[in-house]
Amino acid sequence: MFKQFLLAVAISALALLGSSKADCRDDLEPGVAAGSGQARLDATRVAEDLLDEVAGWLSSNFDLPAIKDRPAIEFTSKARLATMRASDRAHWQGLARDEGIDRLALRTVVALYDNNSKTIFLPDDWIGKSPADQSVLVHEMVHHLQNLAKLKFECPMAREKLAYMAQDKWLRRFGTSLESEFDVDMFTVLISSACMY
Repeated sequence: MFKQFLLAVAISALALLGSSKADCRDDLEPGVAAGSGQARLDATRVAEDLLDEVAGWLSSNFDLPAIKDRPAIEFTSKARLATMRASDRAHWQGLARDEGIDRLALRTVVALYDNNSKTIFLPDDWIGKSPADQSVLVHEMVHHLQNLAKLKFECPMAREKLAYMAQDKWLRRFGTSLESEFDVDMFTVLISSACMY
C-alpha cells in the first residue's frame, strides 16, 4: 500500500514537472532572431567561455572530478531534442524492469547530453546570458563529468538528482532558484530521480 502511495505521489509530482516551464524557454532577447548567424556565434562563445568555469565550480562544490576535457556544444531545434530524447527513452525502456521509465515522457526537453559523442545539445534559442540559461549548461555539464568519470547509477533517472541540485545551487548564486525560474521544487526532483522498481 505504501508503495502505491509513493507511486501516486511520484506521478503527481512528475505531472507538475512535465507542465513546468523549466523545459521550454522561449524568452529570446528582443531583436535577436533564433538561429541568426551572429546570435549563434555569440551563444557559442558564451557557452564555450563558461565551460571551464562551470567544470571548476562543479568539482569544488560537488563530488565530481576536475576534468578539463570539454564537451562539444551543438545547437539544435527543440523538435530534434525531443526526437533524441525519445530515442534515449526507447533504449532505457529496454533496460528497465518496469514502466517507471515512462516518467521521463512527462518532461519537455530543454537540453541533452550525449554520452557517446560527449556533446551537449542546446536549443537554438539558448543565449546563455541569464543565470537560468547558464544553469541549463551547468545541468548538462554535470552529465558530462559523470560520463567522463564513468559513474554508474542504479537507473537512468538517478543521475538527474545531482544535475538538478547543481543547477539549483548555481541559480542561488544569483539570488534565484530552480523553483522560481523553472517551477521545479526539490521534492519533485527527488521523486523523479528515484529508482522505483
